[in-house]
Order: sequence, then C-alpha cells, then structure tokens
Amino acid sequence: MSQTTAVPAASPAPRGRLDSLDVFRGITIAGMILVNNPGRGGKDYVYWPLDHEKWNGCTPTDLVFPFFLFIVGVAMTFSFRKRLTGPADRGRLYAQIARRTLILFFLGLTMYSFPDWRLMAPYVPGIIGLSLFFHERPAGYPGRFWPMTIVGAGVLLGAIAYFGVDFAYFQKAALRVPGVLQRIAVCYCCTAAILLTTGLRGRVAWVVGILVAYWVIALHVPAPQGYTAELEGSPGLLHNWIDEQVLGNHLYGHRPDPEGILSTLPAIATVLLGVLVGHWLQSGRSREEKAAGLFFAGVLAIGVGLLMDKGFPINKKIWSSSYAVYTAGLASCGLAVCYWLIDIHGIRRWAWPFRVFGTNAIVVYFASSIGARILVYRWQVEGGEFILKSWLYEHLYLSWTDGKFASLAYALSYVTLWLLLMIPLYRKRIFVKI
Repeated sequence: MSQTTAVPAASPAPRGRLDSLDVFRGITIAGMILVNNPGRGGKDYVYWPLDHEKWNGCTPTDLVFPFFLFIVGVAMTFSFRKRLTGPADRGRLYAQIARRTLILFFLGLTMYSFPDWRLMAPYVPGIIGLSLFFHERPAGYPGRFWPMTIVGAGVLLGAIAYFGVDFAYFQKAALRVPGVLQRIAVCYCCTAAILLTTGLRGRVAWVVGILVAYWVIALHVPAPQGYTAELEGSPGLLHNWIDEQVLGNHLYGHRPDPEGILSTLPAIATVLLGVLVGHWLQSGRSREEKAAGLFFAGVLAIGVGLLMDKGFPINKKIWSSSYAVYTAGLASCGLAVCYWLIDIHGIRRWAWPFRVFGTNAIVVYFASSIGARILVYRWQVEGGEFILKSWLYEHLYLSWTDGKFASLAYALSYVTLWLLLMIPLYRKRIFVKI
C-alpha cells in the first residue's frame, strides 16, 4: 500500500523539509479528526465553530479541508525539487504521481466501503497491486523486468476483473465515489501536471484562469431547463446536475456533494496557491522576509476573498472562488505564524503533538476514519442493536455534563486516543509515505 521509511532516532529532519509545515499539517489533521467525530451530531450537540456552515459563510470547521489542500501544494514544491534533477528522474516522478494518485483514490473508496468486505474486495488488492507495480527497480538490477512489476500488474488486473464481475453489487450499494481522499488525489494529480509543464508565470495564470472561469460557470451557466433539486441556492444546481449525470446515485446524501466534480476545479486552485507559497519559501530571501511575505500575502488574500464574497459568496459546499482565495489567505497566515515560531525562533515544545500527527497525516486520517466507522457499527444483540459509540457517549460523557460539552469532550478524547496510538511510530521515526 505504501512505503515505510525507518529513520534513525538521532538523525535530523530531511534536508529541505520544513518543520513548521509538518506542524501546520498536524494542526490541520487534528482539526479534521476533531470536527468529524463529535459525540453526537447536530446543532443541538455541536458548538458553532465545530460545525459546517449550512450554505453561504464560513466557520472554523470549513477551514480544515482547504488548509490541507493548501499544505499539499506547499509540500509539492519541496518534494518535486528534490526528485526532478534530470530526464530519468522525470520519468520516475511521473510513475510516482500516478501511483500516489490512484492509491489515495482507492484508499478513499476503501474507507467508504468499510466494513462491507464485498465492496472493499477490489480496492484493497488494487492498492497492493499499484504499490507493487510502481515499486522502483533497484539500481543495477540485471533483468529487463522487475518481478514486482509483473506481480503487481497481475494483482491489479485481478482487482479490475473482480470489480467488473461484481459491478451490479457496487451499483446496488450506492457507494459514494467523491470524498476527501479522492479530492486530494485528483487535485494532486492535476497540480502535478501543471507543475511539470509550466513555469511560475504559467502557474499564476492557471490559478487566475481557474478561479475566473469557475466564477462564470457557477453563476452564469444554468442547469438544463426543467432540472430541479432541493438546494439552497441556484449556484449549486448545475453542480448537482453534473454529479448526477456522471456518478448517478454514488453521491453524498445532502446535495450538492461537497466533493463533487465541478467544485474540484477551484480546489485545484487552492493547491496551486499553496504551490506559489512554496516557491516563496524556497526563494533566496531571509527567513524573516519569508515570514513577513507569507503574512502580508495572507492578509491581502483574505481581503480579496472578502471583496469577492460580494459577487460570489464564500461557500464551502461548492468551493466558491471567494472561498478558495479567503481560505488560502488564512492558511498562509497560519503557516507564517508556525514558520516564525518554529523555523525562525526555535519555539518547538508546544508543537510536538502536532508534529506527531503531521509526519503521518494520511495514515492517521485513514485509520481514525476506519475507527470511527467501527464505533458506529450496529451490532445485533439480544433485544435490539448495540452501538459502541452511543454507549460510550451516554455512559462516559453525557452522564456528567450537558450535550454540547459532552460531545466536545468525546471528540477531544478521540483525538487524544489517536495521538497516543501514533506516538510509537513517531518515536521510532517510522513515517509512512503514500
């Protein structure tokens, strides 16, 4: 599924790696786990900052996903610079991009399939097959074909064949195809293609072009005449129509799907804005100038996003252009603060828990999501159903405090649990790279 890199405990961070970026990523992942796992959902049980805005507007919860995509863009500039040193490296990089894109997408489908093993059947071997197929052949290997490539191709073809044979069950189960990991995969792939084919000016042009084009499409291109859906605003109608035409019933219950097809365009722009910040961090400026530039650009983007809100309201569900710019500005300010504290002044003790999360971000997100599904699984017992999460919430939290605080306490406990589970990996310097 992935590559596991074991690094001696005493070794420094890899050259070119930003400690502050790992910490900022860890803060974001901790936020993801926190907002996704309240003791009980609904406005009566969740404090306003820990719930998504219903339509237009933005809560702190609505910042989590764009922050992560922004971080993906920043990190790509560092990882690509290290790998892109010649024609041979470019070929390996293309293979790495394909591998990571497909594995992330399959991980998302696996997560949504769990615990239905019949639905999971094609995705788990698919991940294994991809890992083997794209496994890099050792330098100096004498044979023309690396055996792992052949085995991986066979496993992957078997997974595809199984999916085709059992496609009727996939359709009947209405497995949701869009999702968080799936969007990360698509945005990563598209941004990588832009990075490999354009320079700095081209990347700026892509950001502006995507945001302007999406603004025009979302507000001025209507859904086909006669199409109706239960939406709270006309901009979402076209999004929902496109999703239904392409994905049918493989969508989120509340429409438009927050990770739908059309709204992935501005999400790519969010990653590209992170790429631009990554270029700035790799410039020849002093650290102090970099921090100041990050913060200034962030404040400017926040102001531009708020101005854009007047014409195209800030909206997480359809990832409006104003939302992309506004959240990127806040992310830039947040990264600037982390950079100033950690990389400039060396104030690191407070950040240790977030570094634990940030160095194995995808692993902890995937594992915590699977854990959450186990906790809400309906076990058939004598006299009815048993749901472990409900039992824990009622007996360990709701028994001594009110609903909202009990719900928050449960979420904080869940974050703490995964921090404790990830500490051994961090102490042994085991970082799993997808």
